[in-house]
Amino acid sequence: MNLRHIAWAMLGLLFAVPAFAAGEYRTVEIESLRITIDSEWSVQAAPGYSPVRFDIMNLGDDRTIEIFGQGSRWWSTGYSGSSQIHQTLRLRPGDRLRLTISMPVFGDNENVAFQIREHGRTLQAFNYSGFQSNKSPAESAALIVADPASPLGPMAAGWTREIPRSAYYGARGATPPRLDFILDPARLPFSWLGYTSVRAVFIGPMEWSQLAAVQKEALLTWTACGGDFMFVDGDLNTLLPDAGIRPAGMAEGDGDVARYYFGRIHFLKSADVNAKGLADTLSTTRALPEDSVRALPANRSPDWFSFPERGFRLPIPGVEGVPVRSYMAILIVFSVLIGPANYVFLWRKRRQVLLVLTAPLISALFIAVLAGYAAIGEGFGIRGRAETFTLLDQTTKRAATRASVSLYAAGMAPWNGLRFPRELAIYPIGVNGRGSHERESLELTELQQFTSGIARARAPSNFEEIGFRTARERLSFNPTGGSIAVVNGLGANVLQLFYRTGGQVYTLGGPLRSGEQAAMHAGGKVDSEALPAKFQSLADRQSDGTYLALLERSPFLETGAPNVEERGSFHLVLGYAGDGK
Repeated sequence: MNLRHIAWAMLGLLFAVPAFAAGEYRTVEIESLRITIDSEWSVQAAPGYSPVRFDIMNLGDDRTIEIFGQGSRWWSTGYSGSSQIHQTLRLRPGDRLRLTISMPVFGDNENVAFQIREHGRTLQAFNYSGFQSNKSPAESAALIVADPASPLGPMAAGWTREIPRSAYYGARGATPPRLDFILDPARLPFSWLGYTSVRAVFIGPMEWSQLAAVQKEALLTWTACGGDFMFVDGDLNTLLPDAGIRPAGMAEGDGDVARYYFGRIHFLKSADVNAKGLADTLSTTRALPEDSVRALPANRSPDWFSFPERGFRLPIPGVEGVPVRSYMAILIVFSVLIGPANYVFLWRKRRQVLLVLTAPLISALFIAVLAGYAAIGEGFGIRGRAETFTLLDQTTKRAATRASVSLYAAGMAPWNGLRFPRELAIYPIGVNGRGSHERESLELTELQQFTSGIARARAPSNFEEIGFRTARERLSFNPTGGSIAVVNGLGANVLQLFYRTGGQVYTLGGPLRSGEQAAMHAGGKVDSEALPAKFQSLADRQSDGTYLALLERSPFLETGAPNVEERGSFHLVLGYAGDGK
């Protein structure tokens, strides 16, 4: 550990107490703008996103303003990093915008401050918000949504857990702050990404009825992506009155728990939570082995920190990493030629004055050699490997996807960084699973664009992604005599397919190209041993009306860059066929 790392580690300790601050909630008026910032959130968070909510009203003329956030993060290992986030807003007279800025968090300590700018001038600077991130699920806060006037309101304060004294660095004898936090329904984020940093969300029927449609959708999307939605003293009909939007296979157990894509909806009684406490209530969720693969927070997955080789989360066939020895050999030769060899040669010729010409020429020659070596040896493309799992419900036409991705940009990094949809959760996990140490710059004006912080030229890039979207992709099954005809409408070639119906498994005789039809025949079964360990239970417990499809590529994967050459990828789809048509 060098002096720089030691200095940052000491600075991180100085910020240990402010890290428990939960942010700020206030309104300011400045130059015809009324701005409310709400950055209060969990004091201890899992890796994911932290939401900062803005309510901006323009009382003046047309204008364009910018929301600019700048922060820093530390790890207990002594490493540090910085972050920058930006979004441009265009306002007409009388416009009122309510939006959520979702900020990636994955350091042991995070600090961030926001500003409102116009034409490069700072109109308003807000306070720094600090908190601890990169916590395990058990150490991460739960959110309780409570209206003081509702039945849940008076009980909520008694449910929150205290941060263990062993983890609190405040003054000696001081009472540690509460781990869990309570918010009024109106203050919930408009984006699901912010919930990725909490362990669970508790909400009652009255609070649910007070949410705006966009807030309800955000909570349900987070649940679909793996969250634990705790509906206290409520039922399924209150939560999802339209049976048409309920996913297939939703019922589970005795009715107290319902599957919702990757997530779970828990129907709790407030009396039971009062008796058991929040910690015991949370400990009973997600008991099945496959749940850890899909559940949020994302670091509940058993392979979150598992790197077969340091550098690449998924080793890419044919990519051995940066050819350090070759580059060093070229640089050593360059140093000898441009220095001693060049000088001795000109000295013998009595032409030392030509050094001003030969040095630039030798430099240009070696730049060409390095570029040629990189182009011939590695090319300029981006190679990648992905492992994806998608749950596709053809009845509701929605799909939840979870993926691990490793990229290697041989010649140069993508000129505009990696670009993702706004509502896709991206986890830059770096080269060790603890988070990227690179300077992170995130542009949110149009997309979720990481202009820096994930991909670098000739360096391993790793990230996890989780998403939920409308999906028109499907497989159509039609019984024809003793076989089943299948039409591939997934938009990708199917390598293997297993469809279960009537207690039998039907399989394909070979690959099925996109848009084509083939016959499936009864017999055979999924070779669960051929699947990665975390997916084996899916094959062992496949239910009627579902299929398992191994794809050549995944239409549900976002790599962030065009024309990525995939090598050795694994794409699995668990599909609910519905009526099969």
